[in-house]
Amino acid sequence: MEAAISWQVVLALIVIFGLLAVVLKPVVSYFKQEKENAVKLNTTLVTLELTLKSLQEQLKSFGKDNDKEHEEIFDKLDDHEETLQDHELAISELRGTSIPRASKR
Repeated sequence: MEAAISWQVVLALIVIFGLLAVVLKPVVSYFKQEKENAVKLNTTLVTLELTLKSLQEQLKSFGKDNDKEHEEIFDKLDDHEETLQDHELAISELRGTSIPRASKR
């Protein structure tokens, strides 16, 4: 009879361990999946942060280049304006009329 009791204890332990395995496996899988999701989210956030920093640096560079190009364009326009005024003056002198010279900006 003692042998039957010891087998019952062994079977009871097997059932308890089986029950624990059945209950704990989904819980462990859930937390493992949550950890993987957190790692994916963190990786995505880091990638987005690096991309945003890169785009901000490019925007600053474009702004500086844009300001420089605008200055060059305005200088060229001033030169053209002066040339046009000189031409108008020369044409008016050839026609015998006088045009008052405009002041610079």
